[in-house]
Amino acid sequence: MCALIVADSSVFICGKALEGEVVTVPGVESELKDIRSRMRLQISGVRIEALSARALERAKAAAQETGDSAVLSEVDLELLAKALELSAKLATDDYALQNAALHLGLKVETVAQPRIRKIVKRTQRCIGCGRPFEGEECPVCGTPAKKRKGGYK
Repeated sequence: MCALIVADSSVFICGKALEGEVVTVPGVESELKDIRSRMRLQISGVRIEALSARALERAKAAAQETGDSAVLSEVDLELLAKALELSAKLATDDYALQNAALHLGLKVETVAQPRIRKIVKRTQRCIGCGRPFEGEECPVCGTPAKKRKGGYK
């Protein structure tokens, strides 16, 4: 039985050959801007599949939990959801997407960049008073949010 791999746009941009059955989501096709990347997608025999709403909700919850929801695009969340739905490996160079995938226990295959070393939980911390908080501004002093890594797992 061959492994299932959910491919991010970086697979087609870099032209990486993946071992196994490759699946992607419709949004990846719209991310590919140059003709070579689009041709790689078309001739590779990749299945382009929609995803379930339940898997998308699970992916959004995981991204919220790790603090990556602010930096993940809708297509990134769809890829994460598809990998969850199929229990597949995720092929991507996106560090925030790798972080959320590893947090969910999914396997990750990199394309051209090294894999993240640690799973992190991103937090917002007030640059004025230093308190952690959720939202766009500190409820104590009103200073805008600043992202930072914290709480290594």
